[in-house]
Amino acid sequence: MSSPDIDWDEFEADYQARAFLESYIRRLKSIAYQMEGSKIRHDYDNYNDCRKEYAYTQYRNGFDEPGFSEKAATLKQFFNRSVTGLKNKPKNNKQND
Repeated sequence: MSSPDIDWDEFEADYQARAFLESYIRRLKSIAYQMEGSKIRHDYDNYNDCRKEYAYTQYRNGFDEPGFSEKAATLKQFFNRSVTGLKNKPKNNKQND
């Protein structure tokens, strides 16, 4: 009772190809997700190491060690201490009822 205008063997082959591709797409998305998580962990490690380096540079600069003043000035651009966007935040964490 199927339409004679449709090549059902080709239809099944197309469906099987689609299912195959869908399974690989899911696998690739899973791999990409895992890689993104690894990249974030590496970024976090590098960020913390950079913070340590900046703190060490500030420490050595405090003793007027040669070269550390210039290094501190160069690194300062990456460690901005100003807090932006917090001017309009409420002073307490209570929710309005």
